[in-house]
Amino acid sequence: MGEGLAITIASPLMAVAMGIMLRSPPLVIGFIIWCIVGGAYSIDLPPLLRWKGNPLMAAVTIISMNGLLLLFPFFIHFQKIVLGNPVSFTKPVLFTAAYMVIWNAAIAFVKDIPDVEGDKAFGLRTLPIIIGKEKVFSIAVNMMLMAYGGAVLVGAFSPSVLCKLVTMIGHSALAFVLWRQAKTIDLSDNKSVQSFYLFIWKLYYVEFLFVHFLR
Repeated sequence: MGEGLAITIASPLMAVAMGIMLRSPPLVIGFIIWCIVGGAYSIDLPPLLRWKGNPLMAAVTIISMNGLLLLFPFFIHFQKIVLGNPVSFTKPVLFTAAYMVIWNAAIAFVKDIPDVEGDKAFGLRTLPIIIGKEKVFSIAVNMMLMAYGGAVLVGAFSPSVLCKLVTMIGHSALAFVLWRQAKTIDLSDNKSVQSFYLFIWKLYYVEFLFVHFLR
């Protein structure tokens, strides 16, 4: 307990300190917001906090912490602080932001599926409790497939033949793999759902390779 608390406190302080050492306002602000949002998600202090119990706020938290707050502060830092360029949000950056919003919302939904019994015991009203595991799982998978469909569409308009082929074929293949994997999941088996949860995180990080081919 003591070690966990020490790590929890030290980690954000070190992150903010790093931003200060680098003289980077984007990183400092991003780290501070990340800590505030993370605390609001986890701290049990109703009615304002413990966002995990609210389906909308839980999704907003995951989107913010694992998506937008990991993208824009670092992008602005490298553009403005490191390279000294004016900040310009390119098509790859905007697509990545949209992709992160959709994908992290889906991750947030899947994350709560194996926690239904525990969340019920703590009086939380997560989306799987409200509308059921099957509907939530279907929504999440379709959201991720929609993100891949958007990537294929973006790739189709790429002026580079190589980028067009890599983006369209790569995302089509990933969509097929996701669809096949989703068909094998037993929602009554928490281990099966947790395995799928870890699997979609792997797919999420694969996108950081493909984003370099967006033009």
